[in-house]
Amino acid sequence: MSRRILSRLMSGALIVVMTYTPLLGAYTGTVASAQSVPEGATSYKYDLVGNLKEVTDPLGRVTNFTYDPLDRVKQVEQPLTNGARPTLKYGYDGIDQVATVTDPRKLETRYDVDGLGNRSELRSPDTGLTKSTYDAAGNLKTSMDGRGKTTTYFYDALNRLTRIDYTGSASTTFEYDGDTTLTPTAAGKITRMTDESGNTRYTYNEFGRLATKTQNTIGGGYNTTHTLAYDYDGAGRLTSVTYPSGNRVNYGYNQAGQVTSITLNPVQAGGTGTSTGSIVLLNNITYAAFGGTTGWTWSNSTQANQYAHVRTYDLDGRISSYTLGSPSANGVVRTVHYDAASRIKGYIHTGTGTTPSPASLNQTFGYDELNRLTSYSGNGTSQTYAYDVSGNRIKAGFGANSYTNTIDPLSNKLSATTGPVPAKKNVYNDAGNLTTDGTLVVTYSGRGRPYSIQNGAVTTYQLFNGMDQRVFQSYGGGVFVYDERGQLVGEYNYANGKATRETVYLGNLPVAVLTQTVTGTAPAQSTAINVFHIHPDHLGTPRMVTRSLDNKIVWRWDNGDPFGLTPPTEYFSGSGTFTFNLRMPGQYYDRSTNLFYNHFRDYDPQTGRYLQSDPIGLDGGVNTYGYVLGNPVSNTDPSGLQVPMPMPPIPMPGVPNPSMEASRVIAKAIFGKDPEEAPVTYQTYTRLNKKTGQCYSGRTSGRGTPEQNLKDRKNGQPILNAEGFDDPILDKSSESPYGIRGREQQLIDINGGAKSDEGQSRNAIRGVSKINPFGDYYDASAINEFGEIKRDRECTCK
Repeated sequence: MSRRILSRLMSGALIVVMTYTPLLGAYTGTVASAQSVPEGATSYKYDLVGNLKEVTDPLGRVTNFTYDPLDRVKQVEQPLTNGARPTLKYGYDGIDQVATVTDPRKLETRYDVDGLGNRSELRSPDTGLTKSTYDAAGNLKTSMDGRGKTTTYFYDALNRLTRIDYTGSASTTFEYDGDTTLTPTAAGKITRMTDESGNTRYTYNEFGRLATKTQNTIGGGYNTTHTLAYDYDGAGRLTSVTYPSGNRVNYGYNQAGQVTSITLNPVQAGGTGTSTGSIVLLNNITYAAFGGTTGWTWSNSTQANQYAHVRTYDLDGRISSYTLGSPSANGVVRTVHYDAASRIKGYIHTGTGTTPSPASLNQTFGYDELNRLTSYSGNGTSQTYAYDVSGNRIKAGFGANSYTNTIDPLSNKLSATTGPVPAKKNVYNDAGNLTTDGTLVVTYSGRGRPYSIQNGAVTTYQLFNGMDQRVFQSYGGGVFVYDERGQLVGEYNYANGKATRETVYLGNLPVAVLTQTVTGTAPAQSTAINVFHIHPDHLGTPRMVTRSLDNKIVWRWDNGDPFGLTPPTEYFSGSGTFTFNLRMPGQYYDRSTNLFYNHFRDYDPQTGRYLQSDPIGLDGGVNTYGYVLGNPVSNTDPSGLQVPMPMPPIPMPGVPNPSMEASRVIAKAIFGKDPEEAPVTYQTYTRLNKKTGQCYSGRTSGRGTPEQNLKDRKNGQPILNAEGFDDPILDKSSESPYGIRGREQQLIDINGGAKSDEGQSRNAIRGVSKINPFGDYYDASAINEFGEIKRDRECTCK
């Protein structure tokens, strides 16, 4: 006998159809859209205590999970691939923390902890031995990498990071609250950062929002200063960004808070100041019901040249088509085709152009059972790829030519390649970072970043700021400025500071690039702004750039190796060939090295992998050198750390499993109670110390009512109670930990931090680390669920 149960999950967009079979002792289910329950959906099986034990996807591929007696995942068997099932194994210590991870090649990563549960040692086959120590508050104090280089961290009384010392490299310092003079609007916020590249200053408006960021870069014997300025409306929405050149980009909104137009006030003809004249870049920006943009109108200098960028979506919310370029100037419509597992299997192009013909741009893709790209064909060429069980590429075929990659048997390091040209013979340092491949010679600084890269007779030097962003590069590089999302917004000449490229974004989509044409000589120079439209694909990768004046294509990268090896086609425009260096999201092409800078690492499109091991280790995937899990057609890695995954699709040690919520609903229906009594809810709260005026902002969770959870939290804070902090005041309650995590940080930013009479920290500022890959997701979740905090109305410490 079976019992069928319906349960709604998450936002209501998904329906889980579950069946419990007592004889099998298992729950099975399918996930479908709220409109219907289609055939071929994903099915799940659970054990009697609600642990997910098997997932079968629409293609029939099976993933199995095995648990130890304490219900901890001890083994994950992935789908059958090339006659074997790649298996991950996990071991745990006495306090339930992961102690060992054994990858499918049987390489073991080991974690040791100190007496307080802090990770003290990491033994990795890729990066060697890393040792760490912590202070009394649990903050990372020192970290020694596999090279023996030690990094030391310092904090203030509020546990804010104030200095980082590196072996043999310049220190990085952080100042808060207004540097040496307390500034109320800057309370709890970073106001100055000093590092090997120079320094960066931050100012804030009366509502505590970032007003300016001024970057002073000292490199190559030059000293340049570049400022980004931000303005907001009464609702706290960003209304304009003034770029270092003087160009001001303005944003218009609809009632739902979505950007509907982007306009430009260009720099004045004299080269300084901002013109009052306005140029429309994008307007009529529209959105689907779930929030994805459905298109916009490119606005040109003449009405007749204006045309639309259109994006369509299928019933599963996947982008199904989008335009690239102008239909009257060799532009095309790309239609995206998916298989049953939502993998992209091909692109079909239509249009009226002839050079090249739309049909010649058609592409097809093939995959293995782990969703890794194994074949590509397009434009009369074909490529194939093969991988080992841990995702290392071991073979590549380019047409009739086949090449072999040799992987170190004791790690995931690439030892050698036979091609394509040039063949490589790699050497790595003890921290797992490539130092030479037979062509390039890479020298790393004490902080572990590539200080210089030699390619033949050319040596390129680089400097990084305290956020690990590359802000200076010699030899054809320049000075780079980033926005607060980490997106590259400006490229500048490092000798005179003048703009060479400034990029405009719609969210995370690059949509325009601005260049300057300077005529005459000082003091009678004249500066003209040139506007080019960037046409991004479904991932946000630029695939085409057109000149706004006449819609002519000046750059295209829409047909070639999906891993990025095929160079773009660059056309003549104005005074010379148009060059553009943005590549896949977060990447920048370095012409001096043929590498793609990717924030925390450097990517090699020839091998489809990174030069450096992942700074976040196995959190970024089982292969610490792999790029986007082997699928660049569907995945991105903007930071060089991992494919963004706000909600993990499968249970992993230490990671919450959303599927468990479904099993709890089912268990309650079958047995009359929830196996864990009640669902977990999450709260933010504040506590006021009337004697000191300090406001403590925090978060908690539990299975009781919000009030009971706050009471339990108070009982767990004896020091705050003894120091006279009032009872916790409820701020917000939610079933989502993500919105609450972001809300807590917003409260901390608004209210400042709290410390005890003895100066011991009780509240960290910017608890969401700048390198936390989920930081933006937490913030966005909080704003989406609760809206932005209104300083004058929602500060709950009263």
